[in-house]
Amino acid sequence: VKAIARHPPPFEITMAYKEGEWTVGPWDCCSDPSAGCLVCCCAPCAVGQVKEMVTTGNASPSFTGDMTTCALTWLLGGCGFLISMGVRTELRNKYKLPEKPCGDCLFHCCCGCCAITQDLKEARIRVVNAGGPEATEMAR
Repeated sequence: VKAIARHPPPFEITMAYKEGEWTVGPWDCCSDPSAGCLVCCCAPCAVGQVKEMVTTGNASPSFTGDMTTCALTWLLGGCGFLISMGVRTELRNKYKLPEKPCGDCLFHCCCGCCAITQDLKEARIRVVNAGGPEATEMAR
């Protein structure tokens, strides 16, 4: 007699969203541990992933995402928020999102980790919902 192991279906990110509204809050850093950990361990890589998703509309298959954005964010060190702020502005413009909870510059200066985490989660949700199973697998 053979036992057949049944596994739950693969994890999928599906979430309804409205044009012009953020799907995640600015202080919602812990709801997706993978995003929070990535931002804490390598914020430039997270910024690169957001940039690639915003620019191409696809989830990045690489850890660094857009390599140029990742490298510039890392090289600028304490001024790297200028790059991540620009990427956030691109994200907001693409999806017509409001500048909340405050201006992009102020949010990235005061709480860069929260801002980048919100950007990463928002980009993942919107790209995965638009892209189907391939996008879901690449966004993991």
